[in-house]
Amino acid sequence: MKKTDNTNETVLIGKVGSPVGIKGEVRITLYAQDSTNLKEGKVLLLERAGKTVNAAIKRLRYQKERPVVKLEGIDDRNAAEDIRGMEVSIFADDLEELPEGEYYVRDLIGCRVVDLTESREVGILRDVIQNTAQSILDVETSEGRSILIPAVDAFLRGIDEEAGVIEVELIPGFLD
Repeated sequence: MKKTDNTNETVLIGKVGSPVGIKGEVRITLYAQDSTNLKEGKVLLLERAGKTVNAAIKRLRYQKERPVVKLEGIDDRNAAEDIRGMEVSIFADDLEELPEGEYYVRDLIGCRVVDLTESREVGILRDVIQNTAQSILDVETSEGRSILIPAVDAFLRGIDEEAGVIEVELIPGFLD
């Protein structure tokens, strides 16, 4: 991941779920299932309808593979209920480094998508849809059309984040 000065930029990573027990613990539903961005001591920004709460993680554990956190200042079930449903963000500078070959979606948005089969640009990556069996690239063509390309080995050939290029190999007729 490119390191830039993102001091005030935040990244949405999940949502506060239901309280667990009576001592202020809450479940966190992460938008990326394998996120490593929850760690003890990390500051979370909780927000809902203009109300923002900053709280550091005092304790982190997992219950049925879902994170359960104890946050500073949230000391009982009532306080935990008050933050239920709040969106969870972290500062961009606090994002964990990813292993080689893995990328944050936020760093790929705006990349050019190039079809190696036809040696032409398909369009610009607008989003990555992740609520399906596999991720799907949402590419906007120069005509303003939306093309959905499964981000699977059969289509995805390479990502050059520094150059801002995602290489795909599409089957004949895919873009028609």
